[in-house]
Amino acid sequence: MKRKSAWVGVTLALVVFAVCAVLALMLKHRPDFYVKKALPAGKERKQLSGKFMQEFNEFYRQVKTREWGAQFDEPTINGFFAEHFIQTGLAERILPEGVSDPRVAIEQDKLRVGFRYGTGVFSTIISIDLRLWLAPRAPNVVVLELQGLHAGALPISAQSLLDQISEAARQNNIDVTWYRHGRNPVALLRFQADQDRPTIQLEQLTLHAGLLDFHGKSLVASAAPPVAAPVEGQPPKELQKSD
Repeated sequence: MKRKSAWVGVTLALVVFAVCAVLALMLKHRPDFYVKKALPAGKERKQLSGKFMQEFNEFYRQVKTREWGAQFDEPTINGFFAEHFIQTGLAERILPEGVSDPRVAIEQDKLRVGFRYGTGVFSTIISIDLRLWLAPRAPNVVVLELQGLHAGALPISAQSLLDQISEAARQNNIDVTWYRHGRNPVALLRFQADQDRPTIQLEQLTLHAGLLDFHGKSLVASAAPPVAAPVEGQPPKELQKSD
């Protein structure tokens, strides 16, 4: 009887060890897009980062004019994250504690974001899949659908991420209203939410393979219509995007 109990104990211990080993391996998994978008240190990465800074500064200057727009591609964005984002101290000021080395992949109608969480052997890669589009008949509203959230290869709860998105958005004068589309949470991000007459209007937001493209215009000199009131209940049809 004692021998049987010992074998049961050994078997349970082996099962627990195997489960822990599998979970550890899944947590250490690095998504393919995250690996492929890594840029080696060197002159080319610095140039890409500098190109992003130049294009962003030009975009910021254009926002004060009548019409504005910008296109940012994957290499320049990831170059910026690996260079100027760290060197200027932006990463330390913006990223939550424990988050580092962000990268993006831009697919047709989908944005994939990855970053390292934790340090050393206790770190993992968090990956987020987002679908986003501009609400066609609601001024300055971007619709964001969270399609997936993983730690390594393990799916994880999105609630903490939703809370962080809401808080970060509200700190930047973006009103957030959450809905659920099937299993996926969907956010309506309303820019300049506290202004009856917004100073800008976002007219186009498009994701191409490897490219983020957006355009708009300044409304400072025009009589802009007031921003619609926050949406209650189910999202109206004008906020939805047909497949």
